Amino acid sequence: MKNKFIRFLGLGLLPLSLFGTNTIELYNTPFCGCCKMWEEYMTKKGYEIHSSYAEDIREIKQKYQIHPKFESCHTGIIDEYVVEGHVPEDAIKWLLENKPKDVIGISVPGMPIGSPGMEQGNIVEDYPVIIMYKNGQHKVYGIYRGHTLIQKKL
Repeated sequence: MKNKFIRFLGLGLLPLSLFGTNTIELYNTPFCGCCKMWEEYMTKKGYEIHSSYAEDIREIKQKYQIHPKFESCHTGIIDEYVVEGHVPEDAIKWLLENKPKDVIGISVPGMPIGSPGMEQGNIVEDYPVIIMYKNGQHKVYGIYRGHTLIQKKL
């Protein structure tokens, strides 16, 4: 699994989670199966997920200033960035590698069919992955079809 271990000062392989770089704090409701499927997808990609059920998920979204038009069914926090909804791993990787300034995080609004955790056989939708800025603005990072980036905008 990539991102799972690194070599550090001759101590051999150490889990990246010791450094916090691959741990996602995930907030969702106990009634949403697609959240669990996204969690499994991210675990397979080498991330450690700490899942918590929120009685009122809206409070989490308000706390992290997620505009309602960018909301989805679950909210994750990694390295002080928000990951809202069914975001593909490669977009999260871009966020963590580039560490853009004045950014709240990244979002897949709604629950597009075919996005990670929302697979429905061969049915897939094209959907945007959004960069959310602290000043309320946003930009499209890219357009995805299923798990695949088909058009990068940034």
